[in-house]
Amino acid sequence: MTNSEILKNINGEIRSLVKAFETHKSNQPSDIRSEWINTVEASHALGISAKSLQRLRNCGSLPYSRIHGKVYYKKSDIEGLLERNYQKLNVNHCGCK
Repeated sequence: MTNSEILKNINGEIRSLVKAFETHKSNQPSDIRSEWINTVEASHALGISAKSLQRLRNCGSLPYSRIHGKVYYKKSDIEGLLERNYQKLNVNHCGCK
């Protein structure tokens, strides 16, 4: 077997290992900590107090989950809250250009 053939075989084995790894990885359940954060993390991310976060929950602006008195938020819901309240610049508003 020539060096070229050996390298070709090794390359094929590497590709099959990468494919097997990617298939295995995609079948794994997602890490819940990558999707959900607690009150301390949420208030820190938004730069607001825990009480302000509670007001957002109470008025229905921010969905949450409560388990045994501990509150969790989806990161995507926090991002959605920020997007919904995003104010685009109105250049004509202040008269500057």
